[in-house]
Amino acid sequence: MGQIIETARGVFHARVYGNPSNPPLILIHGWPQTSYCWHHAAAYLDDFYIIAPDLRGMGDSNRNLDIKLYEKDKMAADMFAVADALGIESFYLGGHDWGGAIVQEMAFLQAKRIKKLIIINMVIINNATGQAKAGEILVKYLFRSSWYQFFLSIKELPEALLSGKEEIWVRFFSRGISNPVPEDAIQEYIRCYKIPNTLTTAANIYRTITKDRARWKKEFEGHQVTIPTKIIHGILDPVIIKEYVIGVEESYTQVEVAHLNGGHFIVDEQPEAVAKEIRGFLS
Repeated sequence: MGQIIETARGVFHARVYGNPSNPPLILIHGWPQTSYCWHHAAAYLDDFYIIAPDLRGMGDSNRNLDIKLYEKDKMAADMFAVADALGIESFYLGGHDWGGAIVQEMAFLQAKRIKKLIIINMVIINNATGQAKAGEILVKYLFRSSWYQFFLSIKELPEALLSGKEEIWVRFFSRGISNPVPEDAIQEYIRCYKIPNTLTTAANIYRTITKDRARWKKEFEGHQVTIPTKIIHGILDPVIIKEYVIGVEESYTQVEVAHLNGGHFIVDEQPEAVAKEIRGFLS
């Protein structure tokens, strides 16, 4: 069921699943997806009240064009604003891809509100060891698996080349490795990518990477998170490779890691397996 949530930071859309009397679990999607990426996993998480917001610039949330609002600490503030508007003070929290970066930002901003944390196929932003190990591997291939990140960071060019080709673009990335991404999910991602200004707002998530990384290094590198944390990693991911997880115990004092035989879009590929890991960790 969809819900429009008005906050001081803008209007956001969220999908909600389950009984509101159950423990709240906020789940945040990545790119080029929407909150629909949690739709199939939610069926296996019926012990929780799931709130799955669409990030700013994606899904059916607002398309504000101010690029500063796509820095990840600002997007984390958006998600706290959604929780506040729903009257949810403390909650379980999980995120995939860019959602995985945003939940890490949230853990630094307001740790006391987060009961447990789940990070799925994303760089651990305060783990310098893992980033260095992954860099040693990826630099040999000139980071070619991340080509789209460099492309989207270019001003105006993605809009010029992709306008009218949103379906081709989204389908190119929505290919599972262990299992196909469900067609109903792909259709939803395409629908939302065709909403006016999405080519810009989605690219803004990448156009702010340089500022994000500089702030992460300055503010977070070497800092430890004490929230109980679960990392779920699809090991066939060519972008967030397994080396990123090396040394994570230095950054998270209470952490466990689950490796699944799937790709980057592991939530779409294996919703039941991901939900099983989440449910076991939270319960």
